[in-house]
Amino acid sequence: MILRVRFYRWAIRMIQQDQDFFRHVLFSDESTFRNTGELNRHNCHHWSDENPHWFRPIDNQHRWSDMVWCGIINGYLIGPYFIEENVNGVNFLRLLRDILPELLENVDLATRLKMWIQLDGAPPHYARIVRDYLNTRYNGRWIEIGGPVAWPPRSPDLTPPDFYLWGYLKNVVYAQRSTRRDNMIELIRTARAAIPRNVLLRTIRQFRARLDLCIQQNGGNFEQLING
Repeated sequence: MILRVRFYRWAIRMIQQDQDFFRHVLFSDESTFRNTGELNRHNCHHWSDENPHWFRPIDNQHRWSDMVWCGIINGYLIGPYFIEENVNGVNFLRLLRDILPELLENVDLATRLKMWIQLDGAPPHYARIVRDYLNTRYNGRWIEIGGPVAWPPRSPDLTPPDFYLWGYLKNVVYAQRSTRRDNMIELIRTARAAIPRNVLLRTIRQFRARLDLCIQQNGGNFEQLING
């Protein structure tokens, strides 16, 4: 909780200097999409006053999954990028160094020039080769556990991918039974393309409101204070 309060104080200072500061932060995350529709509680946090125990039957005979990376910055949804192997420092560095610049091509230049990047502290994100690259490429403009600005651990309630994106995409994708990987990939891309930019911009306003709720709880959980 101390680290969440510390992050809040830093965030408020940045907002006081530039009220649009967090529009230019790339909030990023990976999540697992399973053909069974099974919810991975580590990668997907669904905050809602309605049906908090939703589930789908699981077919244990034919199971496969896709690891998906996405980011949100200034109303742009970056990705999805599909990771075909277990995430480690090497392939995560490849994503940041080789893939991310291509994914950002449609983002306006002013946003890219002001961009910070936020990571959630997963072990591959904190590999030495990843940190060295972030220090070189972003020159202190990155937010991560142990980074120049410390992201507070166990804080999915603060990141737009966690409190909005993954829940929305899985709700849409799992409404249909995927029989093939290419079918699931197409469903994810279609659902992603249907999200209006104003909705993504709204997640940054929600992030700001969630910061205030976090400090009201002295760094503790605050989902119970959020109306649907």
